Amino acid sequence: MDSKVTEKLADFIARLEYSDLTAAVIDAAKEAVLDFIAVAIAGFRKARLPKMLMDCTLPMNGETESTILGMNQKISALHAALINGTSGHSLDLDDGHRQALGHPGVCVVPAALALAESSGSSGPQLLTAIVAGYEIFIRIARSMNPSLFSRGFHTTGVCGTMAAAAAAAKVLALNPEKISDTLGIGAIQSAGLLVVVHSGQMMKPLNAGKAAYNGVLSAMLAHQGADGSQNVVEEKDGFGQAFAGDWDPALMLDNLGNQFSTTECYRKLYPSCRHSHAAIDAALFLNKKEKIVVENIQKIIVTTYPAALKLTQKENMPADEPAARFNLAFAVSLALVKGRAGLAEFSMESTTDPRIQQLFEKVHFISDPSFESKTDSFRGAELEIIFSNNTAVKHKVLLPKGEPENPATPDDLEEKFKSCIGDFWTAPKTKAVMGAIRDLEHSDDIRILTKLIRENADVPT
Repeated sequence: MDSKVTEKLADFIARLEYSDLTAAVIDAAKEAVLDFIAVAIAGFRKARLPKMLMDCTLPMNGETESTILGMNQKISALHAALINGTSGHSLDLDDGHRQALGHPGVCVVPAALALAESSGSSGPQLLTAIVAGYEIFIRIARSMNPSLFSRGFHTTGVCGTMAAAAAAAKVLALNPEKISDTLGIGAIQSAGLLVVVHSGQMMKPLNAGKAAYNGVLSAMLAHQGADGSQNVVEEKDGFGQAFAGDWDPALMLDNLGNQFSTTECYRKLYPSCRHSHAAIDAALFLNKKEKIVVENIQKIIVTTYPAALKLTQKENMPADEPAARFNLAFAVSLALVKGRAGLAEFSMESTTDPRIQQLFEKVHFISDPSFESKTDSFRGAELEIIFSNNTAVKHKVLLPKGEPENPATPDDLEEKFKSCIGDFWTAPKTKAVMGAIRDLEHSDDIRILTKLIRENADVPT
């Protein structure tokens, strides 16, 4: 066991410079900002939980530091990180990393953005902090999964707190000792349970929001002189032992500072659990290729890896939109009936659609570990449709669209951004925000972007 894991992580965060980043890493960081802002605005407008958090936090807010995405309003950096992080995870459209088994963007970006706005950081400073946060998230999570996941911990909330702390500490330009304190303070606040995918799905986004909040709080406390637990990752009773037990420090430290993982993240095109996306891709492919008449379907067989079924195999139709995002039979039925699986389709209207309800009852699952391989780097599903005349069609997808090896196109990502924004902004405003994000490396003050985002925004109906 390396006895200086936390120290090496803190030193990496402190020493990372914008000039260390390749063009590909910078582009990935800007894409992370673009993706997060879109899904956070959509989440704030469409989900209930962010508005509940607003009602809880506004009475205690006297600060006007950082923008609430989706409103023409600023609150404290702490509460902006909380609300924006929660909004960003509310529709399950946020980015992720398949080996890490979690979502770095909804923890890292809201923490970094809130503090960067309150302090007037430049675009390069923001992007560097985001890369630091992504790197910490992915390295810690990858080294501790699948053990952490198998214990029932939500990687996004647990590792996301450490990642948000790293990004926040970088924005505040803390030295290695204070960054180590920040990680120590963040570690004791890390939390998140996967029970929220089985019931109470509405609260799952709070894990991301609290990770962002706790990360900002950790950096602010360290900045004020607070001491954090030392060697918190590797110490007895520390992060690794508590959350994983079985973890690999080599995966956390190998090529640290030389190889960056930000470029390895996937982008979601459907607002549902990532473990359902390979099957959705297969359903949409067959629907388009075979021009399927759903009334002629006798049986649907979905074969996929055990972790996917652990989170998404449900016996009953979803009762609300959050539950719909973690229901694989519903997602497949929706894709076959609608021929699409976007924000408009994952709705309460779809949960009461009789054609989707009838198809839902015909879906059967097979758990097959061979559909997931870390060695060969795939995580997929096969969909077989058996018709009433006993003919059948099938299609296998080993990596859903949006993965680095099966990337979403620039047009896909632009369409996603516009779909998330909807009619909230005018077309010229949407184009202007996208342009400002893509030009972040030339921005001297991130508040130019956040002001543009707030302009003409109001409380969504």
